[in-house]
Amino acid sequence: MRHTRFPSGHRTLFIFILLAFFITQSYGIPATPDYIISGEEANALLCRPEGKGPFAAVIWSYGRVEKDKRGGWQRMCEALASEGVLAFIPIREIERSLRPGDIPYNQAELSRAVDYLKGLPDVDLSRVALMGHSRGGLLTLMVGLERKDLKALIITAPADVRPYFSQSVARVSRVNVPVFLLVEEGDEMGSLGAVNVLDQALRNQGKEVHTIRYNRGGGHYLFLRKDYWWDDLRAFLREKLL
Repeated sequence: MRHTRFPSGHRTLFIFILLAFFITQSYGIPATPDYIISGEEANALLCRPEGKGPFAAVIWSYGRVEKDKRGGWQRMCEALASEGVLAFIPIREIERSLRPGDIPYNQAELSRAVDYLKGLPDVDLSRVALMGHSRGGLLTLMVGLERKDLKALIITAPADVRPYFSQSVARVSRVNVPVFLLVEEGDEMGSLGAVNVLDQALRNQGKEVHTIRYNRGGGHYLFLRKDYWWDDLRAFLREKLL
């Protein structure tokens, strides 16, 4: 029986590729994003504004919710498109995303969603923003720390999931885009404290941050159930993205 022998350099490269393959397969992360945006098997929502592109784009990352919330996701997608941006909402694997240990997996998913969006022909690559609520807000921050191809970060009621939130706050010197922070003062999930910590860390690093703390009710789910904050979002989008 003959055995194939690789030159040492090729053998090292082969081992590296093989190891990367097994790591990817064992963690369940697909090599390339595969999004279906219509039908019962849809794993993403895509809403285009009226007119002709290329469009500014916003990727929205939701929080810890059940799959029956798709109606709310659709409303968010359509509302963003009505402001003149192409909206994309990747649907996470909910059965995985309930555990804190899945945060790195969700982070990788969201970053791949950015890659997918930037591959669409009617997206303006220089005007792509990330927006996230609660757990999705934390993921928005984490992805924003790693990427240099975004235009802005919009974070509503971020979740203080340990240790990922504190680790991210410690690295905000890497942020290179405007950050819009929104929270309701009566937030029952602890997001007011998280916003205060993140806001101060960004300011200490001389970053561009605009923070609004509402006191008109709505709690943690203000940004899903009320609309009085939308004018502020619209103003930010028009100033920083449109």
